[in-house]
Amino acid sequence: MAKGGGGQNLPADVTQLIDQLERHCLAPDGSLVSKSVYNDLQLAREEMSRERLRYLEAMAIYCEAIGMVEDHQQAVSVANLGGIRETHSSNLGLKNSPEVYEALEHRLVVAEAAQRLRLPLISKDGEVHEEEIEKLSGFSSNYTNITPESTVGGVPNRFLGITPAYLWQSQVQHAPLPMDVGEYQMPLLREIEIRLKAKCDKLADAFIDDLDSSTGSQNSTARLPERVKIMIEEIEREETALREDLYSADRKFAEYYNVLEQILGVLIKLVKDLKLQHQHKYDELQKTWLCKRCETMSAKLRVLEHILLLETYTQESVPALHKIRKYLVEATEEASLAYNKAVTRLREYQGVDPHFDTIARQYQEIVKKLENMQWTIHQVEMDLNRLPSS
Repeated sequence: MAKGGGGQNLPADVTQLIDQLERHCLAPDGSLVSKSVYNDLQLAREEMSRERLRYLEAMAIYCEAIGMVEDHQQAVSVANLGGIRETHSSNLGLKNSPEVYEALEHRLVVAEAAQRLRLPLISKDGEVHEEEIEKLSGFSSNYTNITPESTVGGVPNRFLGITPAYLWQSQVQHAPLPMDVGEYQMPLLREIEIRLKAKCDKLADAFIDDLDSSTGSQNSTARLPERVKIMIEEIEREETALREDLYSADRKFAEYYNVLEQILGVLIKLVKDLKLQHQHKYDELQKTWLCKRCETMSAKLRVLEHILLLETYTQESVPALHKIRKYLVEATEEASLAYNKAVTRLREYQGVDPHFDTIARQYQEIVKKLENMQWTIHQVEMDLNRLPSS
């Protein structure tokens, strides 16, 4: 269905979706779906057929009404050009009075405007563009801010706030016809019926003439419904054959798909057995190489440490280092004696009560000196520990 003439304008993804639905979900015999779903589909098909019939009937009546209005307008234009002042139906060559056509035209305009208000803003390419809606909304909001009619209801910032209900109420209910409703409807119904019947007769005559010219006089006396029935049966047989071909293609596709799955399984196994196995070996060699490299770097560091010690403790530097050690030991002893004297003096100060403030200040100074001496002694001891023993 999607591949016919009516589906050529559909996008590719929509066409693909329709093909999949026809192939897997909408089987005529219901073999691909459950029974409940098949019943729902049947009900949906019947409802869709009824809706389509109602739509076609309404569209036929609407087209005839438009044609009647156009015929009236053309007749009025011709009358105006010819100088006819009285525009009666007999003068214009119409079946009804001009008031009937004018009322019909008015109601058609109101109905089309109300329908337009119920639809979204659609551009020429068939898409709904939000930026155009917002742009027109801004224009509408500017006009609604200055309009004096506070009774206009509906959606704000959309078409001056006018809704289909308000349009119908203001243009139809508050604008009564100049005639009775029966006088308005019955002539229209009769004229629409006459126009439709004339078109059906023309179609039947054209169809019969076409069959006569193609099949000869054998089918010239056949009735139109029988011929239509024969054509429908032929189309159904062709459709059945096409569906059989489609189901056969689906079965072949399933077989090919299973073969592809098997091939894919073999390929996955080959990848696991060959490629990944070599990858594990490569990772193991990489790990071993990194471990050996770390061991080499550690050995180089030890060699550098020994070279540094060898260059530091030479035959010339060792005697000098011994002298430095001797000086450091003497300095440590002197610092220890000074420290002991300071501790003794501090204890003496602590035992004297008079002149406590002076003693306290001296005590604070001595404590600071002791801290400095302790730091000096500590540093000297650290230096002594670094020197080799004599």
